[in-house]
This record gives sequence, structure tokens and C-alpha cells, in this order.
Amino acid sequence: MSKHVGRKERWTRVNAKTHRSDLGTVEYRRGAWYARLVYRLIEPAGPEGGLPTPTHHDRWLGPFKRPRDAMVALERDVTALRNRHADGFQIGPES
Repeated sequence: MSKHVGRKERWTRVNAKTHRSDLGTVEYRRGAWYARLVYRLIEPAGPEGGLPTPTHHDRWLGPFKRPRDAMVALERDVTALRNRHADGFQIGPES
């Protein structure tokens, strides 16, 4: 069984308008809070036996009234993507 890790330990406050975690960033822009999620989905090889192809995604979630709401939405979105795509899901910028 895993131990609960609080939000303050998962998220780092960079400045008054930015919070960051391993999952993504939350920023205050245009009068509201937005969460940014950058990830890759690895599609399995086709029937011809080719190589798996990664598709890169950059999503903004929001607007939200509070930073906590944006953080929760980002964590829920990551959980849903991990459950749906399992090993084919990777968080992080293009590399």
C-alpha cells in the first residue's frame, strides 16, 4: 500500500504565478489559472511490422478560478491517460 503524499510535497511554487511538478505546470495567465500538460503517446507498430510511432501532445487545461483546481485537473487528466494508454504514455517535452 502506498503512502499518501500531500499536494505541497508534490508541487513546487516557482513564483506567485507559476507552480511546477513532475506532471506539468500551472500558470496564471489572462486572469485565470491554466494547467499545461506535455506528453507523448507511443502507438504500437502496425501490421506491416514497422516501428512504433510517438505522437507529441501539448495541452492546456482551464481556465480555473484557483491554482488548486488546475493542479487537481492536471493530476486527474494524467491518471486517465495512464490508465488508458499504460506503457505507451510518457510525460515530458519532446526529445
